[in-house]
Amino acid sequence: MTKNYSLLTALLCFILIGFITQSCIPTASPFPYNESFATSNGNFNFVNGTQTNKWFYGNASGNPPGAIYISNTTATANNYNIAAASIVHAHKDIIIPAGTTVCSVSFDWKAAGENAQDYLRIWLVPTTFTPVAGTQITAAAGRIKIGTDYNQQGNWQTYINNNVNLSSFAGANMRLVFEWTNNAGNGTQPPATVDNIKINACFPPTGLSVPVATPTTAKLNWTAPAQVPGNGYEYYLSTTNTAPNNTTAATGTANAAGASPTISASLSQLSVNTTYFWWVRSVCSSSDKSVWVPGPMFKTGICTTATSVVSVNSITHNSASVTWPLNNGADSYEIRYRAVGTAAWTTTNQPVAQPPATSNSINLTNLSPDTLYEVEVAVVCDGVRATYSHTEFTTQCDPAPPNVTISTVTANSALIAWSPVAANLTYKLRWREVGTTVWNPVNLPVPPANTFTLTGLAANKTYEVQVASQCPPETYSNPKVFTTERTCDQPPSGLTMVQLLPTSAQITWDPFPGATYVLRYRKVGIPSWTQIQVPTNVYTLTGLLELTKYELQVANICNGVYGSFTPPYFFTTPTVEYCDMTSESSTGEHIAKVTVKPNGRPVMENASAATVYSDYTEVPKTLIELVQGSAGNEITIEKKWTGTNYSEGVAVWIDFNRDGEFGIDERILASGPNMDTPVKGTFNVPANAFVSMTDGKYVVMRVAMRRGDIPVTCTDFKEGEVEDYKVRIFKNAVYNPVNQGDFLFYPNPVSTILNVKNISKTANYKLYHFGKLIASGVILNNKLDVSQLVSGVYVLDIQDQGNSIQGKFIKR
Repeated sequence: MTKNYSLLTALLCFILIGFITQSCIPTASPFPYNESFATSNGNFNFVNGTQTNKWFYGNASGNPPGAIYISNTTATANNYNIAAASIVHAHKDIIIPAGTTVCSVSFDWKAAGENAQDYLRIWLVPTTFTPVAGTQITAAAGRIKIGTDYNQQGNWQTYINNNVNLSSFAGANMRLVFEWTNNAGNGTQPPATVDNIKINACFPPTGLSVPVATPTTAKLNWTAPAQVPGNGYEYYLSTTNTAPNNTTAATGTANAAGASPTISASLSQLSVNTTYFWWVRSVCSSSDKSVWVPGPMFKTGICTTATSVVSVNSITHNSASVTWPLNNGADSYEIRYRAVGTAAWTTTNQPVAQPPATSNSINLTNLSPDTLYEVEVAVVCDGVRATYSHTEFTTQCDPAPPNVTISTVTANSALIAWSPVAANLTYKLRWREVGTTVWNPVNLPVPPANTFTLTGLAANKTYEVQVASQCPPETYSNPKVFTTERTCDQPPSGLTMVQLLPTSAQITWDPFPGATYVLRYRKVGIPSWTQIQVPTNVYTLTGLLELTKYELQVANICNGVYGSFTPPYFFTTPTVEYCDMTSESSTGEHIAKVTVKPNGRPVMENASAATVYSDYTEVPKTLIELVQGSAGNEITIEKKWTGTNYSEGVAVWIDFNRDGEFGIDERILASGPNMDTPVKGTFNVPANAFVSMTDGKYVVMRVAMRRGDIPVTCTDFKEGEVEDYKVRIFKNAVYNPVNQGDFLFYPNPVSTILNVKNISKTANYKLYHFGKLIASGVILNNKLDVSQLVSGVYVLDIQDQGNSIQGKFIKR
């Protein structure tokens, strides 16, 4: 047994290096390499260093006599300290002959460890590379990792790889390294153990099977590897499930016969009713043999000629499953079956089912529906057929429904096709309009016909059809649904809304070949229609009123003839909704103040603290009033920073047309990124801007400030702030001097009650003194109480049904 050299041994080797150099340096083993650790550690070099868990050679509980394994108890047990991280190596040099290419690598191992934490790895590396305790081997040029990480197996496993390319080591020495790694937390005993290592070019056989087993004989089969061994094969037979090792003597030999890749070994004089285990290996030469590979276990039986008790199950219209008890000693079974009343039997032979199966079975197929059959089974024992059993069964007459398809649909007909489940079955069909309860039956033509034209249907109706076999019990197919073609005089189908906005609606309907269309719509409750002829089946209505209920209808026009209109389609236009827009943070900068100086209306100033988004549309003091068609309106935005000053871009929009969108032509201010504050601009109000007829119908001004760029409408950004404001737009004011004509308030000067004439009952007023709003509300009974006002000149602003009227009066 060789372990890491002690300091004394190393010193002795250094002194005697000229005499015993080769005894201090482990020699390389020849190829092919075969190590079963039967007498020693195979000259493996253990690189353990000061690691807690180390490689050892010896006999540990649970391992075979002689193996290399990990232990933290000086080799007394195959256990490891799961709380002490370790990386240790065991390596051996092997001489690889020139011209070596693909080889076979195999070894026995077990390692429980911990998934992805504690594991065994196998490397093939140049002899110029020496592993170091505590350091994992990493992939590099010339290094080959064999397989994966080996762990989570507490029982012995055999690893075989017949496709390892050793050409990079040909003509030199190769170092085989087993590496154990564990972390310092958790783990399952035992750690790694390795035994029975083989590296050679002798590949093992594959496809092991036992095609025949009688009470005293058995036949073993396997398939030759791609590289056929020169000296045939050896097999090992045992009544215990203990695998042979590299030095175990074979039970027998076998050679390939002819050009067939299948090799067989016939066993005789076996024990009755006995379980056997067996293994096979290739023999390339007396010193070069493959690893043992296991075949499936088999059991010899006790042959009996008793008649089997047969059962028939899983009966369908064309198949049945025949089952009978397992007879361990039988050679095989002979099965025959036929339709009762016919002369010819269908006969077949069936091998004996192998354990762990508990019964034999055979599936009978291609049977005829609704037919009485007889089936018989006889055991064949030592080449003699016993007495037949006898069982009868009847196939079913309810096959699965056929696959139904619909094609060639016209206004009053459709072609129905089905795929027969079984030959010579006759089918029946039933159909009805979807939504009705009564089916219409149809007897279909006899096989091999499988299509039928259904006629007498109505245009633009939805029907369903089903098909079933005529033999009971009837099982119909799932309903197949189709709709007959429409005619031009019928109303178009599929009328639906594609897009609905506050003032527009896009609608569509199913097209009809060669037709144009007429569309009509109206507000619900209005007697007259607005009628439009359109060339296609898509149209957009414009000029609608928001929050208004409408109805519309569509009809085909074919060759100048109008068809029937669809039933009324009702819809209600929505109110305006604005897109969301916000910043992620306003910690470093925010909008400090927004000031709007309208031409002819009050100034709005709003100073605010930092938020990512603020909605001021419901805050009365932030209301902005503008005049339709006015020019020279001013907007001022003040910026504020916390700490570092950043370049900020500013954009301001007003939705002048109240369509819920901030268009590029509605942007009234755009300031590129800079540190200037405030930023200012002037803007004009379009002559066709939306006029606020009521307080609830207004437009929105959106102010956005963004670090490093100009904000883009409806787009969130990282740093900055967004604010929304309510804007009411009025028509041009009609200024009324003290002596009014159509509109009149009096007396002027006034002390207590100011009378207002020629206004509606819903007129609103606002009262200004030195440019500041001091009062607002509804004028009740055409009177305004001004008794509490201080003496001076006042401006009275009246908003009445979209009109803006102003006048001055003097308070005494």
